[in-house]
Amino acid sequence: MLLRFSIENHRSFRDASELSLVSTSRKDTPDWRSPSRHAKHGVLPTLGLWGANASGKSNILDALLEFQAFVRDSFIKIGPEEPLSWSPWRHQRGADDPPTRMDIDLLMAGDTRIHYGFKFTAKGFVEEWMYRWVGSRRQILYERSPAEGDEDPWYFGSSLTGARSQIARATRKNSLFLSTAAQHNHPILLPIFSAIVDKIVPERGISLHGYPLFESNSPLLADSFRPALTDLLRAADLGVVDLEIRPHRHLSMGPPEAIFKPEFLAKLKAHKIQGEPENTQLQEIHLRHGSLSDPWNLPPQDESRGTHILLARLAEFLPVLRSGEALVVDELDTSLHPDLCALLVGLFTDKRSNPHGAQLIFSTHDRGLLRNLRTDEVVLVDKDQSGASQIVPSSDYKGLRTRDDLRRAHEDGQLGGVPVLGDLIELFATAVHKSSEEEE
Repeated sequence: MLLRFSIENHRSFRDASELSLVSTSRKDTPDWRSPSRHAKHGVLPTLGLWGANASGKSNILDALLEFQAFVRDSFIKIGPEEPLSWSPWRHQRGADDPPTRMDIDLLMAGDTRIHYGFKFTAKGFVEEWMYRWVGSRRQILYERSPAEGDEDPWYFGSSLTGARSQIARATRKNSLFLSTAAQHNHPILLPIFSAIVDKIVPERGISLHGYPLFESNSPLLADSFRPALTDLLRAADLGVVDLEIRPHRHLSMGPPEAIFKPEFLAKLKAHKIQGEPENTQLQEIHLRHGSLSDPWNLPPQDESRGTHILLARLAEFLPVLRSGEALVVDELDTSLHPDLCALLVGLFTDKRSNPHGAQLIFSTHDRGLLRNLRTDEVVLVDKDQSGASQIVPSSDYKGLRTRDDLRRAHEDGQLGGVPVLGDLIELFATAVHKSSEEEE
């Protein structure tokens, strides 16, 4: 479970900025939170980011996934002399410019808290550290600091048993000790590596074109889930009365790129290359419209874009809810009605549908969702006059007693996180008039 993630000197974020899923003491609804001795008021199941376009929302979500990618790939995919991908504030990459910092706090099994982070430039990792809390006592697992001359950059705490020096010698300047340790099956560090790599789940990326295909083992298609899926689609007011799961058969309806969502094309091609029976592993959802007494089928390719996206979102949300992972979604409201967005968020904020403490971290422009979250689950992202992104939890604002107060304050621009547009109609009218005169 994710407690917090912070960055400094990364893309539009110059100063230290933090996403925190630690709940405040405010009495608010939804009131369900995951208990932990490391969070007095519990751990939040959701965190939503609001902000104007180009405010930095995507940058911080992408940073979390870049952090994950460094942990996963630095030892096995980055070549010995290959520079690291580095995007500091204003792209200042001089020798004297500061490195980028990324760090995270996780809750592991047994309610053990792990704090892990590193600093880096294009030349490699400058610092790396990991601490563990067993109860209220902090243990240093290891620290990696800048080496000067013959100074040893490594410090290992007594609680980190197993191979240490051997792994340190195998750790290159452009690889992380944690990544190297995982490849050597270190018994203490491998579960932490897996928690970062496997339990933080990036969204698939929802294309606005084509329709989705599903693996036959997708939880969305399970017989046990079908009644709930049918009821959900009926309640979504899509005109759906029933559904049918059919094996996908490739028909000559045009090039696949024009029919299927890109995120499913790779699966389609993979099954063909492996020579499996005709698309037996890929399924389609055919929805029945009309009434129960007179239903009629609509081919998947003729369903609305919103219906396609809702089905694709449900397919990625359900496994996360079943396993208690953290899902990262940029622009949750893409092509979805606000009520459907609220439904998706509500799957995480209700213990009945989220018994394993899964988490959803998302960005959106949908103000309606402010009514469905606690004030400490709402984060505003804005830029200062220098262009640096800033993160401010809405719970930091005084006088916002209810979520309606929060929504009105956001609409009025009191909280930031909204574009300052000015009189665009007047500006455009002047520009159009001027360009017409020039053409004449």
